[in-house]
Amino acid sequence: MQVSGNYIIFIILCLTAVFLLVAFYIVVQVINYARKKKKYEEEKKEMNQLFEEQLVQTKLEVQEQTLQNFAADLHDNIGQLLSLTNVTLASVNVNDAAKTASKISSAQELIKRAIKEIRILAKLHQGESLMENGLSDAISQEVQWFQRNAYFKVEFKNNLPDNFTLSHPYANLFVYRLLQECLSNIVRHADATEIFIFLGVKDDYFTMEISDNGKGFRYNESNFQSNGMGINNMQKRIQLLSGTMRIVTAEKKGTRILFNIPCN
Repeated sequence: MQVSGNYIIFIILCLTAVFLLVAFYIVVQVINYARKKKKYEEEKKEMNQLFEEQLVQTKLEVQEQTLQNFAADLHDNIGQLLSLTNVTLASVNVNDAAKTASKISSAQELIKRAIKEIRILAKLHQGESLMENGLSDAISQEVQWFQRNAYFKVEFKNNLPDNFTLSHPYANLFVYRLLQECLSNIVRHADATEIFIFLGVKDDYFTMEISDNGKGFRYNESNFQSNGMGINNMQKRIQLLSGTMRIVTAEKKGTRILFNIPCN
């Protein structure tokens, strides 16, 4: 059976058309891939730039808050102890040996307490270096400092493993600043007397809950920028870490803030 020349030509044309279609498809896919890759690289560059900007801002805020704590502690605790020491020593009567010995002993105890306070304050003033011992230790030290404030009853429940740290290079400092921001808001706005802080890990998510029994406030999630309590900055950092932030509050009902951040 002979195959006509026209049939062979038809087959060749069909194969050529198929080849051209496949080649065209491959070219289109390569172009699309190149575009997507370029877009991805641009988005990655923008995200890294945003991370860097937020990291610098967070570092500055942590330093500022730490310095404020430092100044308050110098004034309220160490300053008071040294003042009492000065008054005690000034009242010493060298002609009364018994009372002199007692007052010198009291002054020594006050100085020992002042030295202890300075050591605690030095740890707090380490700032970002606190992260070297993990997020759990850094937050614990911040809470311990805050618990020494006589105005608040602070309940702290830490279910994190020892030396716990988030894998993202910026996450730990961001979370540390979130805690500082929440505690600062409570001091300035809440009129609270009790504070509850919880840390834990569940299903590969880090959880931090901070609540108080203060006056609360009107909160509209779609309009959080106008609250003037740093909520906008907290939202930005949570979004950068692919986490969530939930605020539950109402007037005269206290405030509860819940953070969930992926560990990896």
